[in-house]
Amino acid sequence: MKHENRFVWFDLIRGISALAVCAGHLRAAMFIDFSQLTTTNIVEKFFYFATGLGHQAVMVFFVLSGFFVGGSVLSRSNKFEFDNYLLARLSRLWVVLLPALIFTFFIDQITNSYSPQLLAGEHYSILGSGPSPNVKYSASLWTFLANITFLQNIYAPVFGTNGPIWSLANEFWYYMLFPLLIIAIGQIHASLTKRAICGVIFILIAFFIAHNLLAGFVVWLLGVPVYFIYSRKTPICGLWFVVISIILFIGSLLDSKTNFIQNTLPISSDLIVGFFFSLFLISIKDRSVSGQWINYIVQVAKWLSEISYTLYLFHFPVVLLIYSFFYSDEQVTLDSYGAMQYILWLIVIVIGSYILWWIFEKNTSKVRQYLKSHLIG
Repeated sequence: MKHENRFVWFDLIRGISALAVCAGHLRAAMFIDFSQLTTTNIVEKFFYFATGLGHQAVMVFFVLSGFFVGGSVLSRSNKFEFDNYLLARLSRLWVVLLPALIFTFFIDQITNSYSPQLLAGEHYSILGSGPSPNVKYSASLWTFLANITFLQNIYAPVFGTNGPIWSLANEFWYYMLFPLLIIAIGQIHASLTKRAICGVIFILIAFFIAHNLLAGFVVWLLGVPVYFIYSRKTPICGLWFVVISIILFIGSLLDSKTNFIQNTLPISSDLIVGFFFSLFLISIKDRSVSGQWINYIVQVAKWLSEISYTLYLFHFPVVLLIYSFFYSDEQVTLDSYGAMQYILWLIVIVIGSYILWWIFEKNTSKVRQYLKSHLIG
């Protein structure tokens, strides 16, 4: 469904995915692990499952990124200019990343003064992200520089406690690899010399930098055929296709927890989730909502989508701060009181993310135009 040049369903999915990542980290920080529950009911099983899909949500991000970023490259075709493209990608990433790293450093100082063992990685088994016994906490200048050049988890650890920013390295190098690839194979018109140079650079990046990221690149590329299908006016099959794709996508999420298919076939659960999610996106190409709900859905989807990147980059140090102050000694169970605390903390984090979005990310286009006028002209 498209509304005023926005893909409403995509906006909603992106916003929900960012919420899913945040909700999962907050749940791990607040509630005892599912394995520690002596008895469980259907509500608890659903809650722990739904808040345990943070990694799968990142795969959803990758596919959407392939759709939007890969699609933007293809839409420009022979008018594609690498300098403008690189400026657009870097301004988009840095406007939020730079303040997020600085924010992480200062929040970590508060956390460290209250719970130094957390920064030492002693709580990694509970939190599932951040410093661990194997990957030590680092907030050095080198780590900062490595993170702003998207070399985290490649030649340096993630900065401070902000474990979730691992995925930005993936995103950036996918941004670089894709246009190099399509220029090299001739999908964008270029001289033979330029194509050869792009091919060599692609190989060098793939070998020396992104060699451990290429599986995710395949997931990212799944968004490109979705873009091709959306760019054509040919209608997609009816409601039955939507229902089947939803069932298959939910099945892929369930399988990502059991690894049944991965244990049977040599296919990663990330690729399975990405494939069936892309199939789901194709199925909803012509789906729309009419009536009194449309404006509400559009507004919620737009708002969630706009703050999703800020929410993703800023939430985890705050979650660790909450954990160190309130839950490191004793986590809670999923009763009405625990659920109320959880919802209130989630609201606080989302509102805080909105404020930070308003300060930083909202001004991305202004920063981009300023840099473009001064660097490119």
